[in-house]
Amino acid sequence: MDSLTTVTAYLWGRMPLVLLFVCGYLVYQLMAATRITDGFVAWALRRSGGRAGRVLLYIIAASAVLSSFIPNTITVLTLIPVLKRLDRDFAARGVTGMTTVLMCSALYGAAIGGTGSMIGTPANAVLFAALDLFQVAGRNNLNFFNWFLWSVPLVAAFVLLAWFVVAGLGLPKSARGAVIDVSGPGRGRVDARQRYGAKLFWLYMVYFVLEAVVRENVPGFAAISPVVSLGFAALFLYLLFVRRAPDGGGRSGPLLTGAGLLKSVPRRGFIFILALAVLVAVIHWTGLDHKTVVLAGKLLKGDMDPRLLFLLTITAVITLTEFLSNTAVVTAFFTISYYAAKGHGMDPLPLMIAVGVASTCAFMTPVATTSNALAFGEMKGASLKVMLGLGFVLNCLGALLMTGWLSWVLPRLY
Repeated sequence: MDSLTTVTAYLWGRMPLVLLFVCGYLVYQLMAATRITDGFVAWALRRSGGRAGRVLLYIIAASAVLSSFIPNTITVLTLIPVLKRLDRDFAARGVTGMTTVLMCSALYGAAIGGTGSMIGTPANAVLFAALDLFQVAGRNNLNFFNWFLWSVPLVAAFVLLAWFVVAGLGLPKSARGAVIDVSGPGRGRVDARQRYGAKLFWLYMVYFVLEAVVRENVPGFAAISPVVSLGFAALFLYLLFVRRAPDGGGRSGPLLTGAGLLKSVPRRGFIFILALAVLVAVIHWTGLDHKTVVLAGKLLKGDMDPRLLFLLTITAVITLTEFLSNTAVVTAFFTISYYAAKGHGMDPLPLMIAVGVASTCAFMTPVATTSNALAFGEMKGASLKVMLGLGFVLNCLGALLMTGWLSWVLPRLY
């Protein structure tokens, strides 16, 4: 009975966090249903002016923004038709070799954006479970609002770094100076249904930011926050599934329906993902993932400088995520990083957050994530050699960026 009471009390206290992730999933669904994502991508491309280098920058940036709030795979799904059209347009201008850099730009942005908010990646949900499991000091100070204080600068710097790699090292010579027409797609006006969806998105954002700020600064609010958050969630569900949204885009009725929550993926990408799932299953069945993670954990033992521990941990997570299950890596490394930090007299919280961030930043192989697999399977003609080379460089530079920024800023915030 005591155990049941403890679990119930824990779940009740964490109710705002649970609802943050649940409503975040519905936010992605409303963005897909109203095609706000398509309009945003079209707007971003028009800002690029059609120049090859700037097109890559705006693809990375748009992908990063979207994947901060919707799953990486859905972000890539949204961009694939755009990438194929851009590839054809560049080819029509006599530019070859754009397929891989266009694909990599979308993948890099999607991976980077996963760190942009607390709902950007499922790894964050595992992170909070691990923080609670180990009862890490300072975990209750981590909230939806102050996450942005360190994640937004990191995402912005990472976007520029990814652009330097993909445009500076991967852009074909024939593309330098090439300009294509990007004024056509998405020029139509925003309809009433899309405006309604945008209002609901901002309603979600404003509530959970305010909830975090008020919880931090108003004594006693934490005790009633679960009730208030349940009330907000009920209102949000009503506005999405019950209330009639304005007509627009040939659609009427509520913004979302139960049947509309199921989304399909392109056939080629789906086949590639199935092959990836088989590979992951074989690796797990042979125990290779567990053995590899254990070996990596042993390498982190011994006395070392805290920043070196940061760098080695981040590098190990990125490297293993390129070939092993993301879930298996983060689950194991949250434990490894906790004990490694304790063994070196460090606060475990920053290092455990760094593990979650690093787990989304696998830029090198098609098997690293489902979004990588999907894009590589769909973008016919993409070069594995170029993808590996550019991804390796970005992995190395990204590990240094994350080490420098996270090891400095996180202890000061939490």
